[in-house]
Amino acid sequence: MEGGIRAWKGMVAHGPPESGMAYFSPAANAEEIVGLAWSLEEGSRLFYQGVSEHFSDDPEAGKMFEGLVSAEKNHEKHLLETYETLTGTQPDFVGLRERFQDSLSGAVMEGGIKVKEALDWAKDKGVAESLELAMAMEVNAYDLYIKMSRAVEDKQAQEIFKKLSAEEQVHLEKLAWLLERRV
Repeated sequence: MEGGIRAWKGMVAHGPPESGMAYFSPAANAEEIVGLAWSLEEGSRLFYQGVSEHFSDDPEAGKMFEGLVSAEKNHEKHLLETYETLTGTQPDFVGLRERFQDSLSGAVMEGGIKVKEALDWAKDKGVAESLELAMAMEVNAYDLYIKMSRAVEDKQAQEIFKKLSAEEQVHLEKLAWLLERRV
């Protein structure tokens, strides 16, 4: 984008680098960490699904958001595989939902934003504003997965989180490409 970071008029991150992990501070073990990350992906999937329906009259934007729905489903699959690798079992979503009620209902998405609030906000916005929100979410997810790759000790889990962060970066690049075409 022309002008670089100095020309940026969107949201910016605040706080210390570890602040992104604060959402996971109540998570005590691998099951809880992966379960919370899975739920954020689920929330993002629900957001992208809603936005793709909102922009159904815009084929280019609709296709972009539908692609992100598929990508979030893929991330959920990778996270479940990570959990199974770490523990050798399936996650106990019933137990996790009891402990983290709102988080594991898909009510919150990447960046800690409530899905319903984001969809309500997007109803009155155009494609460009929705793309900017999606970019902010993807930046948060990218950052979170980098931090998680450094926080877990299991080498295979580290690789999966690194792969997820790389995928989030690709999403960000695609969103930026479409946003640049629209602005």
